[in-house]
Amino acid sequence: MNVLPKSIERRSLLSVSESLQLMLAFGGFTLTLITTIVAILNYKDKKK
Repeated sequence: MNVLPKSIERRSLLSVSESLQLMLAFGGFTLTLITTIVAILNYKDKKK
C-alpha cells in the first residue's frame, strides 16, 4: 500500500471519556424528551 508523503495523519477528535460522556448526555436527553412527551399525552387524556 502506497502512502502519499504529503498526507496528514488523522487525529482523533474526541477522547474515549469525552465520547462516553457525550453518549450518556444524549441518552439522558432522549429519555427526558420521551418522558415529557408521554407526560403531556397522559395529561391531555386525563383532561378529556
